[in-house]
Amino acid sequence: MAKAKEIEGLDCGAGGALGIRLVLLTRLEEMCEYRAASLGPSGEEGVHDMRVASRRLRSVLRDFRPYMRAGRRLDAAREELKRLACVLGAVRDEDVAIRALDELKGEAPEAVAAGLELFADDRAARREGARVELARALEEESFGAVRSRVAFAFEKATAPRRGKRGEGDGVNEGGPGAWGEGGPSFRDVGRQVIARSWDDLSSRGPEIYRPLKSRRLHKLRIAAKRLRYALELFAPCYGEALRELARELAQLQTALGQLHDCDAWLEEFGQYLSARKGLEDSCRADAEELTARRREAAFRLLEHFAAKRAGHYVEALEIWRGWERNDFGSRLADGLGAWTFEKSRGR
Repeated sequence: MAKAKEIEGLDCGAGGALGIRLVLLTRLEEMCEYRAASLGPSGEEGVHDMRVASRRLRSVLRDFRPYMRAGRRLDAAREELKRLACVLGAVRDEDVAIRALDELKGEAPEAVAAGLELFADDRAARREGARVELARALEEESFGAVRSRVAFAFEKATAPRRGKRGEGDGVNEGGPGAWGEGGPSFRDVGRQVIARSWDDLSSRGPEIYRPLKSRRLHKLRIAAKRLRYALELFAPCYGEALRELARELAQLQTALGQLHDCDAWLEEFGQYLSARKGLEDSCRADAEELTARRREAAFRLLEHFAAKRAGHYVEALEIWRGWERNDFGSRLADGLGAWTFEKSRGR
């Protein structure tokens, strides 16, 4: 996975609007640079990198939205980025599934491997359809138009208002906008963004003790990812301590992400087995045999991913317990210097 680019020319002490615009446009260009790699004959890594870059872009856009001028243009840009993320995700999900099935097939008994091959063929067919949609979304002319519209929306949403000065924390009443002289610095914006992200993550923390609540654990993972992205972005403003905390967050994100993948597999094959019917055309002479192969493979997959899920849950639980023991929140505040979360939010 490609690492996020450093934001060249970023001045943490300068006005927040300038930094926000620079970050958004840099992350947009970073995502767009993976277009060619995503469409290439061996585009799996390109799709992955472009998807991750799109997530980073959408994450900072979400973080910065309270500081940007609201409007239909910005809302439309958000929707276009969301649609692109969905198309990339559809291809990436099949890439990951096919690789996982191939790895399991190499370790499985022959009877099970035959069924895994059938499921892998199904996924390959779905991937082909998803790649057609991706190629349509990344067609050079239309993608270039999307890129231009999104960039223009970012520029307009961060443009200073003539004759208006920023207030208190840089947020205008009745709809945020960019600031003039007197608004917060980009570093100050970072404090506020990180505080909100940490509040979100810590408020969801108790969900870690509910191992069967898959959706809540998934939301906990997303909250960890958003805080990680924020720490990586603002590390140049506050120092290496934030990068170390981001690495810890990445560990939790990985464990919960693998747990979520297991949940997706368990849901899929649980539904398949409970339906009590095969996917084959009943007119085929070998339909019964193919269905038996699939069911045998599905049984084994349920066993495999149920056991794997338990391991990933224990790993995530241990990470969170470690944070409770060494007080992640206090270390985060220390990394930001002489500051408290309450002060950063103007409390």
